[in-house]
Amino acid sequence: MKNISIKEYKKEYKGAINDLISDNSFVRDDIIGCLDRWPECGILIEDGEKVLGVGVFTGVNKKTSMTLYVKPSKRREGIGTIILKALEEKMRNAGVEEAVCDFKENDVEQLFIYKNGYKQWFKSNYMTYTGGEMTIENHDIVKYEDEYYDECQKVLSESFHKMRLSVGMESTPSLPSEEERQDYKENADNIFVLRDNSIIVAVLRLDGDEIDALAVDEKHRGKGYGKALVGYGVNKVLSRGCTKVPLWVVEGNKAKYLYDKLGFIKERTHEFVCKSIK
Repeated sequence: MKNISIKEYKKEYKGAINDLISDNSFVRDDIIGCLDRWPECGILIEDGEKVLGVGVFTGVNKKTSMTLYVKPSKRREGIGTIILKALEEKMRNAGVEEAVCDFKENDVEQLFIYKNGYKQWFKSNYMTYTGGEMTIENHDIVKYEDEYYDECQKVLSESFHKMRLSVGMESTPSLPSEEERQDYKENADNIFVLRDNSIIVAVLRLDGDEIDALAVDEKHRGKGYGKALVGYGVNKVLSRGCTKVPLWVVEGNKAKYLYDKLGFIKERTHEFVCKSIK
């Protein structure tokens, strides 16, 4: 491996990386999507002019997710470890304190990632909907506006905090911040709220074609609000020309029963792991 070199990702490598990940469209779309969004966070490994592997992390936060891929014929030669260590160093230098990654449940990847110091965090199911438009009951659903931030943040924070505790995860409620408020404002076209007597009781957030988050205030559950918002989100995604609507649901989260009833199908289960890199 004397000719191996680590390089910063540049957009001209996109074609080579797309060709590299020819055996797994799910992983290819994930990595290419991350590189498109965070090109400055990507690295690759070359042997001469041949790309053997790639890694990328999703921006700079204290806790940040990362992913990597190695050419199948070059696995078990130490290349994955080289990419992982280089990626962790790049993250650490950028100010990231904890690295998170996930993989489809299998013994080989689990052994690799555990050997490198990662510990299980939780498991999550990747589900997709491929049916037609959903029928929605007549509820007061509107697009997010900046004046809704405090109410939306409270519903999302409390809902996800209680969900994490219910499945055995450590959790503290997230607090409002100007940074998050600005993020909501910039993504207003992908955030929708359901109101009951002018009070926001449920929130849905899209990320591209994916349902990224659904939260219903605990006091207002059992009224069909979650079903209505999911249906609204599905129809929004379909109206944008997509034919498949994906989402992730944490193993043990009762919301999975709703997604099952609405026609979402589980395609795969991923194990999520984390590691302090301070």
